[in-house]
Amino acid sequence: MYLSLCLDRTMIESLSRRALSGSSGTYHVHALELAAARERKLKGLNVTVTFLDDTEHTFHVEKRAKGCVLLDQVYQHLELVEKDYFGLQFSEKGCIPINNKPECMRWLDPSKSIKKQLGNCQYPLFFRVKFYVSDPSKLQEEYTRYQFYLQVRRDILEERLHLPPSTACLLASYSVQSEIGDYQPDEHGPNYLSHLQLVPGQSDDMEKKNC
Repeated sequence: MYLSLCLDRTMIESLSRRALSGSSGTYHVHALELAAARERKLKGLNVTVTFLDDTEHTFHVEKRAKGCVLLDQVYQHLELVEKDYFGLQFSEKGCIPINNKPECMRWLDPSKSIKKQLGNCQYPLFFRVKFYVSDPSKLQEEYTRYQFYLQVRRDILEERLHLPPSTACLLASYSVQSEIGDYQPDEHGPNYLSHLQLVPGQSDDMEKKNC
């Protein structure tokens, strides 16, 4: 009887040790996986992208990844279908990207290493329209057209696209219609457009024309 009890106790202790050993092994494997993940993160690149609506997002890519890997992550983040019109820009070495001046900016090459292209660049990349269509109706997705709208609006505000005053006012009116809707006297005060930056050198007279 005593031997039987001892055997039972021995079996229990053996099973307990085995269970603890297995648990320790599982923990050890999990710790190794976490360490490997941290190591991959340290070896990788964190790249911040500024979008056309001025929002930002940081993407993580492998250190040796090519530009196409980052572009795919950006397209997935935006849920963008018509991808071929867009790209990522970054500033040349030693050139501060003030208003994204063309002479300072380069397009990220999808076929080349991100690390080699960016070097030690500390500035974010910029999501921009790379190819325009002659007829906007050829754009199938409404979200694609929205990105084009944001790009054209930015080009006007940053004075890369110069327009006659009449054309600028017309485009500004479209922008107001899109973002605010019809003018409602009960809702919109006399300066309700002052918080919207529509064109460079925006004046009260121009705002009145768009009311």
